[in-house]
Amino acid sequence: MTEQINFSLPRRLTENELLTFRHKGYLIIPHVLPLTEVQQLNYELEIRYQKRLKNPEIAHDEQKRNQIHGLGANSERSRRLAEDPRILSLIEDYVKPGIALFSAKLISKGPNEPNNVCHWHQDEAYWHTYSESQCRMSIWLPLQDTDKQNGCLRVIPGTHKKGVIIPHQPRKSRNYGACRLSFLPGERELPNTFYCEVPAGSAVLFSNKLCHSSLGNYTNQHRRVFILTYQEATVTKGKDNDFAILRSA
Repeated sequence: MTEQINFSLPRRLTENELLTFRHKGYLIIPHVLPLTEVQQLNYELEIRYQKRLKNPEIAHDEQKRNQIHGLGANSERSRRLAEDPRILSLIEDYVKPGIALFSAKLISKGPNEPNNVCHWHQDEAYWHTYSESQCRMSIWLPLQDTDKQNGCLRVIPGTHKKGVIIPHQPRKSRNYGACRLSFLPGERELPNTFYCEVPAGSAVLFSNKLCHSSLGNYTNQHRRVFILTYQEATVTKGKDNDFAILRSA
């Protein structure tokens, strides 16, 4: 008999999961959202994507057409997901005291975009200019199954432990690529690289100082990822207009 998964019940990380996250800097959680919800979010973002293609300035810029920021402020569905107890319960034992939303965004790789590389970087290299946080982290929610062919997230386990930001510099890959503030080209295969090949509806939790990247999309389908970033509620500034205190300290 197939096991029935109850997607409506929030759950906290187990002690072993929390230890794994602290040790490796990331954690894969299966079956966070049902596919029906994932498909609804993907449909909304597809509409936004098609509207962006009508703007020539955006349509001809790979990064602009594939990235939508500020979704916590201008998308009701995205805001509801950011506040969802099923999401917040996964991070409440790490992000504290309280929980604040730092940002909500879509990062996409369009069909047949092999050069759409996200270079090796740490998120905190971008974020520390907005505010300083001791426990900032992201939840990476793929809207399609992700693997090496369509540019899944890849990480270097344990690289968050030093607690420092590696010097980053502006970078492009043949005039393409996202994550253009980086410390190495994204095409590089680094020692201990782990590919987070996860199905839609699952999640990858990862630290703000974890070294990560992704390669391009060699398939004829979109690879969209909805990314929520959180910090402790005592840090009272976020990115764009997304910032919101969701649980008081």
